[in-house]
Amino acid sequence: MNKRIWVPICLLAGLLLAGAFYYSQMDDEDDEELEEEYRTLTIQLQDYTVTREFTAKIETENPADIRPQISGKIAKICVEEGAHVKKGQPLIILDQAPYKAAVRNAEAKVASAKAQLATARQNLEGKEELYRQHVVGEFDLNKARNSKAEALAGLETARTELSYTVITSPSDGVLSMIEYRLGELVDPSMELELTSVTDPRRLFAYFSMSEKTIYNLTDIYKCRVSELPALLPEVSLVTYWGKELSQKGRVTAISGNVDEATGALILRASFDNSEDLFRNGSNATIVMPYKLKDAIVIPQEATYDILDKQFVYKVVDGVTKACEIEVFRYDDGKDYVVTAGLKAGDVIIAEGAGMVKDGMRIKVKQ
Repeated sequence: MNKRIWVPICLLAGLLLAGAFYYSQMDDEDDEELEEEYRTLTIQLQDYTVTREFTAKIETENPADIRPQISGKIAKICVEEGAHVKKGQPLIILDQAPYKAAVRNAEAKVASAKAQLATARQNLEGKEELYRQHVVGEFDLNKARNSKAEALAGLETARTELSYTVITSPSDGVLSMIEYRLGELVDPSMELELTSVTDPRRLFAYFSMSEKTIYNLTDIYKCRVSELPALLPEVSLVTYWGKELSQKGRVTAISGNVDEATGALILRASFDNSEDLFRNGSNATIVMPYKLKDAIVIPQEATYDILDKQFVYKVVDGVTKACEIEVFRYDDGKDYVVTAGLKAGDVIIAEGAGMVKDGMRIKVKQ
């Protein structure tokens, strides 16, 4: 072959080989770029405690509204508002001027009732003897007996009406504000109570929980709804400004009715209030821990959302695969407890799930 032809051919072949080698290297680099590194997590079962918070309304034990049982003007207020009072302690005395005549009349009625009673007894004794002798009829005997009963009832009524002039505390506790002032007329039919007495030593915190959450708890504790109060752990009570009551409490009751509008049930938790931190009507927060056994816990950054559904990426033979999961609905800003979709031994992308695509080949970040 002519030497002048051979040299260009050799040069061309060399250029082709060099180009092929270059593009093969570029392809290898592209493949390496496609295999991005991600941190993965191998699913393991563990015991885990989840806390939920619920808004609560506080009621003290046995709150008592105080109303008058007779009409009259307030003549004297015997205690300071907000004072600690004892059962039977006088709180308010009504103006007794219009009742002085009533008291005298009551005393007169008592004297009259005693006289009537004595006469009735004499008549009764005499007429019963005559009745036995068939001298008087049964009608006269019953009339004498009724006179005796009426006299006794009149005496009791007089004593009761006299006692109503002094309004006393029905129980030990703390007095609320008094809604009426000296000289104001009060009566049993008024809409607003005079005042109220509450005992803050014992508290009831009422809060609501969705029906779904209640039945999730029955699955967790393997029980019926009626058995939950005995199985739920102790709960905490926190003021709206963040101070926690030192004594823990327990859920002691679950309502038998579901609110049709909200789908929620009312729960009651009971607490001792020796610190006097809460009063009747206070707002508070119930903090309830759920102790979960053999739970699957994953970081929130391992998940992504599509149309209110949550997903993770499993890693199978180095390739990502989208997987829908269900989680226990609480949000500590860090982790989720998975209730369905994953099992022990599964490997998932542990971070940056929102940047991953289904079917990607990945490298495990060391």
